[in-house]
Amino acid sequence: MVNFLIETLPDEVLEFILSLIPPYRDLHDCMLVSKRWRRCVINVVRMKQRNLYKAITDFNVRWERITPADMAPTITKRYSHTAVFHENSMFIFGGCTCAMTTFNDLWRLDLSKRQWIRPLTMGTYPSPKACSSLIKHKDILVLFGGWAYPPSYPLYQSWHLFNELHVYDIIANRWICINTVNTPPPVAGHSVSIVGNWMIIFGGLQKPSNAVHCEKSNDIWKLNLETWAWHKQEVESSPKPSGRFGQTQVVLDDENLLILGGSAGPMFHYCDAWVLNMSGEIWKWKKVDIFGKANEPTNIWSNPGCKIGDKIVVLNRIRQTESSPIAYYPKTTWCVNNRNLPDDGRSARIDLAARQPDKDDNVNGKRGTLKNFKREADDEDELPLPGNSNSNSNQQPNRENIRIHAMPSSSGINSMAAFNGLDNRRAQVSEVMREKRLASLLKVKENLTKGAYKKRKKDSLFRNISQALGENPTATWLPPKNLTNGPEETILYTLVEGKSELIMFGGIQKDASSLGFSMNLSSQISNSLHFITAPNYGRLGAL
Repeated sequence: MVNFLIETLPDEVLEFILSLIPPYRDLHDCMLVSKRWRRCVINVVRMKQRNLYKAITDFNVRWERITPADMAPTITKRYSHTAVFHENSMFIFGGCTCAMTTFNDLWRLDLSKRQWIRPLTMGTYPSPKACSSLIKHKDILVLFGGWAYPPSYPLYQSWHLFNELHVYDIIANRWICINTVNTPPPVAGHSVSIVGNWMIIFGGLQKPSNAVHCEKSNDIWKLNLETWAWHKQEVESSPKPSGRFGQTQVVLDDENLLILGGSAGPMFHYCDAWVLNMSGEIWKWKKVDIFGKANEPTNIWSNPGCKIGDKIVVLNRIRQTESSPIAYYPKTTWCVNNRNLPDDGRSARIDLAARQPDKDDNVNGKRGTLKNFKREADDEDELPLPGNSNSNSNQQPNRENIRIHAMPSSSGINSMAAFNGLDNRRAQVSEVMREKRLASLLKVKENLTKGAYKKRKKDSLFRNISQALGENPTATWLPPKNLTNGPEETILYTLVEGKSELIMFGGIQKDASSLGFSMNLSSQISNSLHFITAPNYGRLGAL
């Protein structure tokens, strides 16, 4: 009787009911009921995809968060991991902890149930590493490259790069190590795409066989996924992107890739874009003219982009051009071993013996916490990744860069950290300048009281790439609107496209205002899940 009543419903009503079902296994199973249900499910899937694109275009997305407390078992907190979507699941491999211990565990997120599953895999496990690449091809996952921090003994080792190639057979639940010839140099922080039966790799931090130290690369390598043969691709000698790592790479069509952003080291980050034309024996780079640079993010090398239609979604703050009357840099901020992280092997002499032992056993290592460290007031934030920093040395401090921390004291404004460590030259400043500075600080204190410097959520920046093809490719940074309900500003997370939703996982909550006084990096590393979906437009509004 119930089935009869459902079959008498109009298609519009049936599609509305089906649209309430999560767009994964349950909705897929509905296709098996009848030809009519299959047709309605296909319409619902198309409608959900159109709604997501419309939400992104209109800057009207909905955020959903799932915390680890809501899930059991749950994945360990991590950053610089890699993620890929396949059918009804998202796979996570590797990553790094606050103590820079790397993982080689594989986790699967069942998106139908919103539940983490730890596959008991067989075969040859990959090495523990971060900053590797993982990509799907048919029913396998291809893992390549990566980086690992050296062990504590022997002392004074540089960090290690990999050029291992592993394949995870999803159906057989087995890791397979592929032995190849003419393999690329060990690399980390590279970008990767699948085009046909080829895996295309660009850039990264490389360590050539005849070199002692690492180099920023702009080489292109391709892997035949049927023969497992490597080839170094030739490109025209025309202008090409500089060597970099941490960039976003997306497929535009069967003959064109787009490279966005990247980093060349602690003091230099890119916000440019290039199109790689892959037609012919020799490939060619074309630089993309970018408009809307006023909406350009502060850095995107540590924030992955995800292509939806003709747009790339990047989660970041906007670079503000307005300068702030006060440039305040806290004297105590989180860092790793109180120094810039290594740009290459020459500067990778971190005191390994001083590292605190990790706790909590894991299949590939352990995890733990960092002690608090202090550094000079003019230092900038450091990133727990070799050779990188999110700082922008040639950018004037602005409202987004201000870090306001009231010190634990009740002695008045003169006990704020901005007055710590005054030298003799400061005492010689004129009385007029002191009065102006004091007036400005009093104004900041007043704004703090009124909540003017409340902790900001992550903004969403959308890059239009609809004109990225042609002889003169162009793209535009679009300003976000009414996006104040996202998560905290986060770096070194993963962002992948599911079925009519974007999935953000892990990373480091970098916003300094959220660090508090504990300065404990372990509390800033996340294993939370955030889902970006379209709002409930309603059936009529969506059609």
